[in-house]
Amino acid sequence: MVLLGLAVLIAFEFRWGAVVVLRKSIGMLPEVSWADLANIARSGSHFYLRPLARSGNPYTSVANPYVENEDARRGEQLFAYHCTRCHGPDAKGGLGPALVDRSFTHGDSDWAVYRTITQGVPGTAMQGGFIERADVWRVIGYLRRLDQSRSAQPVSAPGAAGVARDAAPEVPYPRLLQSSSGTGEWLLPGGSYDGRRFARDSQINVGNVARLNVNWVHQFSATEWLKDGSNQSVPVVVGDYMYVTVSSGGVYALDPRSGEQIWRYSRPVPADFRSCCLPANRGVAVLGRRIYFGTMDAHLIALDSTTGKVQWDQKVEEYTAGYSITSAPLPINDLIITGVAGGEFPTRGFIAAFDAATGALRWRFKTIPEPGEPGHETWGGESWKTGGAPTWGTGTYDPELGLLYWGVGAAAPDFAASLRPGDNLYSNSLIALNAATGKLIWYFQFLPADDHDWDSIQTPSLIDVRDNGGDEKLLGVANRGGFFYLLDRRTGRFIHGAPFVQQTWAVGLSSLGRPIRAANSSPSVHGTLLRPSWYGATNWWPSAFSPQTGLYYVDAEEGAGLFLLNNLVKPKPGLRYTGGEGSLSDFSSWVKAIDPLTGAVRWERRNSTTSFAPRGGLLATAGGLLFGSDGTRLYALDAASGRELWSFNTGGHISAAPMSFELSGRQFIAVVAGQDVVTFALPPP
Repeated sequence: MVLLGLAVLIAFEFRWGAVVVLRKSIGMLPEVSWADLANIARSGSHFYLRPLARSGNPYTSVANPYVENEDARRGEQLFAYHCTRCHGPDAKGGLGPALVDRSFTHGDSDWAVYRTITQGVPGTAMQGGFIERADVWRVIGYLRRLDQSRSAQPVSAPGAAGVARDAAPEVPYPRLLQSSSGTGEWLLPGGSYDGRRFARDSQINVGNVARLNVNWVHQFSATEWLKDGSNQSVPVVVGDYMYVTVSSGGVYALDPRSGEQIWRYSRPVPADFRSCCLPANRGVAVLGRRIYFGTMDAHLIALDSTTGKVQWDQKVEEYTAGYSITSAPLPINDLIITGVAGGEFPTRGFIAAFDAATGALRWRFKTIPEPGEPGHETWGGESWKTGGAPTWGTGTYDPELGLLYWGVGAAAPDFAASLRPGDNLYSNSLIALNAATGKLIWYFQFLPADDHDWDSIQTPSLIDVRDNGGDEKLLGVANRGGFFYLLDRRTGRFIHGAPFVQQTWAVGLSSLGRPIRAANSSPSVHGTLLRPSWYGATNWWPSAFSPQTGLYYVDAEEGAGLFLLNNLVKPKPGLRYTGGEGSLSDFSSWVKAIDPLTGAVRWERRNSTTSFAPRGGLLATAGGLLFGSDGTRLYALDAASGRELWSFNTGGHISAAPMSFELSGRQFIAVVAGQDVVTFALPPP
């Protein structure tokens, strides 16, 4: 048997195939026969063997590569010929069990279904071996598509019986380009490409906001997969359709006039999914007649915006290695651009752009340079291979410059910089890419060799200033390390920076914006007490910028914490790789208004929440208001002074940013609170 293994080993083209064969030769792959192995490891099979080589578990690491349209058509033909007699023409069951909308007795993974079809089920009519192995995978792909198409559950539209709902309006790219200048629409994750989260609607204003009332409430289905995690989604409204996600990646289409459900697409998190944190999903993107969103198992999915039917499903990376997608993608021209989470695992971050029509990969920018690429020298030894640098936020875009701006998270292991000597580019940086090609134009690294887990993924605000007859194109962002930065967004040139919370880890910033570290500011075995805490001065919570007041608003945390160095283990795929941990103490939550041109904090307001809990983010409006949240309360402040003008206790913790939209000349404010979407409006005239 070993000789057979060696013979097959010589025939294999790729080294991961060789590792898999070696595992089999020494008895470590009992669930994979030699015939199966010859099929999946042969040249041209398209199976990705690296996860199997590393884990040795085919049930969690073998993914079906036969997922193209022609494969599904062939699978449908094979199913009709061989399987419908027992399982029914639509796979809903007959003499045999249903194969869709259920969990399988012998396992739900691709490999489990493959073994059931090829080996059969003893004592039943299910006999194995009647379909060629490649065709078995095509049948599996067809069944998966049936599950996906049925997971979107359309319901009848509200209104008179027999009256059909109009199709969702098309959203062409030029309409997205105009989103920052128009009123009434919220078509992008941040409202517009500039990341300001500024609604130009002024119907609700400082003079009448006290009369704001609840308009409608929609409660999500109380299914098990909705109970974990916090709902962090910001709705997108297109005509008579509101799209909102839930924590695991399911999508709801609601009627924005009434809150009634139009359709729902559900996608449970895989049973073997590993995450650093609770499940999260922050919303959708819309382009044309489709909506796009990422999933916890690192897929990017396109749905028909009217029906919720799956248009394509693209695997972005292997979730078994620790990758996931938690934030809304960004649509630009004919591209859908997404980042990835997973920096707490020994992964390598990237930003990827996919064809909006087909889901095909168009470009991919790696946030850790490989050997021979500029910046690779900032990673000592082999640390670049497992260096983290995730991209789990959402970027902003300047159409005039053609530049995409995206924040990059911390290097891995998070707290042990000694295991990755150097500055570790492009971790903890803001990168500017050519949006069409993914080519790096410039970068600014906020925290070289960071060892505090202060991901720099906060979405920046694009700020335009007219000075001395010229236009300055600037970019402002509050960093998790406690400093606010103003940059030239054409070049990345540092203009100035200033602390917006108490901090003890840095003496200040150099003339180039590089932090000047204080003595003894790194994690230690016994713990190092620093400000801000490991949670940072802020987090992903969306900030806002008002061109009316000229102020940048940020949810901030004042607090200290211990930074502990421990667990210096070697990186292993799918296992946490942090090198330490942090704690939080002396906590208080604030909203701070910063003058971006000077870095000075103009006003600050302390929230009443005394225990740590996620913030939701902010929304500025042309009505002179700033909407934010404090635990379960949604509030409105005077954007110029910070004075509270209105609040409402929603009853559910608010972990999502509010948004504004307009229907029939009436302005609404909406926010996801706990398991509900809640909308507010002024009383009708």
